[in-house]
Amino acid sequence: MFDVVKAKRCLTCQQRFTSEAAFCPFDGERLVEAEGIEPGKDPLIGTLVDNRYEILESLGEGGMGAVYRVRHKVLSRMFAMKILRREMAREKELCARFIQEARAAATIAHANVVQINDYGNLPDGTPYFVMELLEGNPLSKVIKLGALPAGRAVRIVQQIASGLGAAHRAGVVHRDLKPDNVFVCELEDGKDSVKILDFGVAKVAGSASMTKTGMVFGSPHYMSPEQASGQPVDHRADIYAMGVIMYELFTGRVPFEADTFMGVLTKHMFMAPESFEVRVGDAARELGALEDITLRCLEKKPENRFPTMEALVEAIDEVVELCSDDRIDVRPSSVGSERRSALSSFRLADEMEPPLPGEVSAARARRGARDRGTRLALVAMIVAGCMFVVAVALVAWSRGRGGAAAIPETAPGVTTVGAGASPTASSAAGIAVPPTVSVMSTSQAPASASMAVQEPAPSKAEPARTTPRWTPPRTTAPSTATAAPTATAPKKQPAGGGEIVNPWAD
Repeated sequence: MFDVVKAKRCLTCQQRFTSEAAFCPFDGERLVEAEGIEPGKDPLIGTLVDNRYEILESLGEGGMGAVYRVRHKVLSRMFAMKILRREMAREKELCARFIQEARAAATIAHANVVQINDYGNLPDGTPYFVMELLEGNPLSKVIKLGALPAGRAVRIVQQIASGLGAAHRAGVVHRDLKPDNVFVCELEDGKDSVKILDFGVAKVAGSASMTKTGMVFGSPHYMSPEQASGQPVDHRADIYAMGVIMYELFTGRVPFEADTFMGVLTKHMFMAPESFEVRVGDAARELGALEDITLRCLEKKPENRFPTMEALVEAIDEVVELCSDDRIDVRPSSVGSERRSALSSFRLADEMEPPLPGEVSAARARRGARDRGTRLALVAMIVAGCMFVVAVALVAWSRGRGGAAAIPETAPGVTTVGAGASPTASSAAGIAVPPTVSVMSTSQAPASASMAVQEPAPSKAEPARTTPRWTPPRTTAPSTATAAPTATAPKKQPAGGGEIVNPWAD
């Protein structure tokens, strides 16, 4: 497939890679330059697998395994054989995922998806599969060779989208789409033929999930926000990765970069990509509406992206007219570059800026006012409940003494309740009831509404009772409706979507 000239190594797990990856797929550590791979030292070189495939040379090493050039002894044809890493072959889950790669790719019959011809196991049980041998370069290397003409970049994008559309129709989601897994072959007429490789972490619809919930597996620079946060993904995660590849093809750089694995994932989840004008200057005018299509693929919410790869291809065909010399005529962008640049800057500043001290103090004051109001309402309800219980107790006590006798209106210390007035309503309004007034039941009420009732006065022959008199506490009864919480200022929402959650908000 391609000549190996250098390799990278992870200092944590000591794994070696020949791809353009910047981080180790196993522990997320940044890869460092290592000595190039020497094919002559590989013990598999020169061996015969299943009495059919003779291993000739090493072509490269990736996250899942190593790729070799092999010759079929009977057919005398060249193939590529991918063998799972020996240290990973001991894990049953990884072996199952590796075999799934072969089965997933074999279900897709499309010119832009690599063809799988055979699979099996080495004598020690390590799984392998055989695929067509491709002559050319991975897209990652093509990008590093220099800026691609716009027409050639569009043709590559159309072929990638076409192959992924066939995979999605077959129920397969790639989940690790990146330039390393896109191979560009040059045909005899000088045109590019694109092949999509490595469905090793693909999720086949209807099959048992072998990736644990919340597990992050993939390449951080091309990972969708939902995949970066460990959420379930569908075919729209491939559409997001397609947008990252388009952004890189048109501007020469990926939209989000950082020094750490988690730093890249955080930007995918929370930051808006810069406009083409910021990245390539005046050359963004030539790309026109292609920028709009790219940014739609890069929407944070899956429902805001293109629903299918076919819809993406149709959108490109509507705005682009390809010329024979790799030039293109593109419809102008529907949103001006200056406006988009300002919008991106505003959104980024609004989403990532920490709240001011005054805003924090105001939020705390609003929260404290609401808490105090709630506490006062609860206390008032408890006091009212106690007053009601005491009133009921007094009624029961009065009945137990044989009922209350009518008192003349001229008796001293008697409070008269006029027509239309209610003792309960008076107490509820905060009016203290005099201690000489007793409560009477509705069954003992006199016919006249202006007559009051109290206990009979003690006679001279009977000593006065020393039962202490109860005086209701002076308090303001609560309203029948609980106090409404203090109105809070509306939360500041970021422009254009509101995916960012302000941790300082209430």
